[in-house]
Amino acid sequence: MRARAVRSIGRQLGLGLIAIMLATVMLVGQGSVWLFDQALRGYLTTVLQRETDSLLTALRSGPDGLYLDVQRIDPDYQRLYSGRYFVIDAGERWRSRSLWDTRLPLDAEGLHNTLVAGPDDQQLLVWSGRYELPEEAVRISVAIDYLPLLKAFDRTRWLIWGLGGVAILISLLVQQLLLRRALLPLRRARGELAEWHVGKRLQLSEEVPEELQPLVAEINHLGRQVEQIIKRSRSGQADLGHALKTPLAVLETLVGECSGRLPEDKVQALKTQLVSMRGQMERALQRARLAPESQAGRRFNAAEDLPWLLESLERIHGDKVRMQTLIHPQAAADWPFEREDMLELLGNLLDNACKWAGATVQFECALNHKELILHVRDDGPGVPEEEHARILRRGQRLDQTVNGQGLGLAIVGDLVEVYRGQVTLAEAALGGLEVTVVLPWQN
Repeated sequence: MRARAVRSIGRQLGLGLIAIMLATVMLVGQGSVWLFDQALRGYLTTVLQRETDSLLTALRSGPDGLYLDVQRIDPDYQRLYSGRYFVIDAGERWRSRSLWDTRLPLDAEGLHNTLVAGPDDQQLLVWSGRYELPEEAVRISVAIDYLPLLKAFDRTRWLIWGLGGVAILISLLVQQLLLRRALLPLRRARGELAEWHVGKRLQLSEEVPEELQPLVAEINHLGRQVEQIIKRSRSGQADLGHALKTPLAVLETLVGECSGRLPEDKVQALKTQLVSMRGQMERALQRARLAPESQAGRRFNAAEDLPWLLESLERIHGDKVRMQTLIHPQAAADWPFEREDMLELLGNLLDNACKWAGATVQFECALNHKELILHVRDDGPGVPEEEHARILRRGQRLDQTVNGQGLGLAIVGDLVEVYRGQVTLAEAALGGLEVTVVLPWQN
């Protein structure tokens, strides 16, 4: 079952902040406009009530009953579509000239619940009242155009939302900045873990915020435990190997002495088993040492250590083999690997190539896309493709005429596995075998 991808903490916090602030801005914007709208309607209700009182005082008693004294009416009611309107019903109905032929409702008491469509596409806020005069009952409705205020509310709402959006962006930037500063100890701890992995340190610095101190302390404690386990394992395997060396040597001597008294096939079978036992013992001793993360050893320096290694191999195989080297400039620096491990890996690769080469061995190393790539080629007889997997196993030799125990490429495979790399075999352009090793580059 595949593990679910875990989102970035910064992304999760950022998305959470955006969601919270968006909801807050929407609520604040809409809520502020609604509250202001309710407050304004309450204020306009008082204004409209005063308008009805003024209109009521403009009603006069005459010989023919009530009449409306136009001189006592606000001039705004005389201008067409002025935004201020009234209707008076006292047996006879009077309408403001500004209303033209639009009707206003008279069947309510107080402020109407909804806005009423007015002339010229206006939206009217209407207040109606009923009054008892000696002559007869009077109904008055007054209205004011509310559309300009609705448009102002819309502008205000968008302005609040716009300012809220700017506030969200600023808050997000500030949050990410603070988060980066808060996560600096974690980035430093990650760098220290990488240094620990390549052997440059033995524990993490405990100068971290108090929230991270338990985690760092546990990692350091775990590292010390692993170090002790590795040391005990190495010591135990080394002791066992050294204890077996003498008995194996005695057995090899006894088998040699008995070669004339035992059948040749049995002597050969005993020798084969003894060689296998010695090879397994040497491999166990070698594997006990392969733990680059367990000690802060010296790193491999290509500029210093490679020439020394190549010179040593040339002294051993110089009469037989000519060594050709190509070291790309990017790779001519400190390698983030333990020096002894790299000498072991390169020594086995090049020594194996020199043993099988006819006259030429090529060595190339390059750094590409955070990977160290090593190529070792020879012009020897080569290895059939179906045998590639077998010669990487311990004790496997395709030709008994060449000295060795068949451990060289097996040790290379072990080291590559420890550093989480890859080793592949192919036919070289020179005609022999090409071994390619790829190791992840971790600074």
